[in-house]
Amino acid sequence: MATYDDRCQALAVTLAANVPVILWGAPGVGKTSVVEQIAHHHGWHLETVIASISDPTDFKGMPREHEGRTAFSPPEWAVAIERNGGGVVFLDEISTAPPSVQAALLRPVLSRVVGDLALPAQTRFVAAANPPEIAADGWDLSAPLANRFVHLTWEVPASVVSDGLIFGFAPVEVPSVDEAAVDALVEDAAMRVGAFLRARPELAHRMPTATADQGVAWPSPRSWETAARVAAHARAARVTAGAELMLLSGAVGAPAAREFLTWERNLDLPDIEKALGDGGVLELPETPDRIVAVCGSLVAAVVSDPSRDRCEAAVNGVLVAVCRAGHTDLATVALRRMAESVRQSKAVLSPEATGFFADLLARMGKFRRAA
Repeated sequence: MATYDDRCQALAVTLAANVPVILWGAPGVGKTSVVEQIAHHHGWHLETVIASISDPTDFKGMPREHEGRTAFSPPEWAVAIERNGGGVVFLDEISTAPPSVQAALLRPVLSRVVGDLALPAQTRFVAAANPPEIAADGWDLSAPLANRFVHLTWEVPASVVSDGLIFGFAPVEVPSVDEAAVDALVEDAAMRVGAFLRARPELAHRMPTATADQGVAWPSPRSWETAARVAAHARAARVTAGAELMLLSGAVGAPAAREFLTWERNLDLPDIEKALGDGGVLELPETPDRIVAVCGSLVAAVVSDPSRDRCEAAVNGVLVAVCRAGHTDLATVALRRMAESVRQSKAVLSPEATGFFADLLARMGKFRRAA
């Protein structure tokens, strides 16, 4: 069962990863307070918008005539975010916002566009909602809007409240993300998710059908991409296993997340670091999904430490072995993702590697090749 620290870590990771997140919890459990603390910790500007009393024009802009056409003026909260170079937009009481307001939120949450104003890339969206069974005159989130968020259940144990009242409420501990490691981890996580979906293609897109599943996380290409991103940031922040499970479940739903984690635990992949130290020698797994996972781990390992010896072992050893096994397409994708690291290392590609990757090398050039 997730702890309060798990929840705080999961929320902090979604904000660091810059993916929209929604907190589901009863009134008075401190959702607003935690969001404010994390924003203050990072020095981010915070704008709170009460969705339940908002009008659609508060998110799609107010129409006006401009030079013979209809333009849409952004609301003040969006102007403030733009003026501050980004920040956190806290959408409170979103589940009691009528469907017309929820529909108007689709574009801002996904594309960061409000009216005719494009918000800065560092604009983060956090929503808060009461569960349907306790919400006053609430509506389920539409499937498209729900699919844009990572869903986190928010509860506060009595012990946290008791200790806070007796000793004072401690500030939320915000995990620091190793930004230097994030890109490589995202590559690895994306390829692992892709490998899993090769094994379980029916989970690539599964819209909710049962009434009980309405308004919550569900698997789609977009939410799987989000899952890979938050999983990478979770590992870069070294959060707890409970927080990582919350993030994956919040992105694609608990059933799909559990299946992915079970598949990942059973991968039994070869040791990539040992293979790089041995010149690229390793025993490849037999199934395509596991070979994809090997390629993902290889990309992450090379990008994080792109020395010449490691790059040569990766391309001339591991990727050539993947090609020999009949998966040149997978090896080509992996080389494309690590291409810049290989180039900068001044690695020399063997004649066999040059032959397998001739088309890619012709398009990208500037690789050193053995005579």
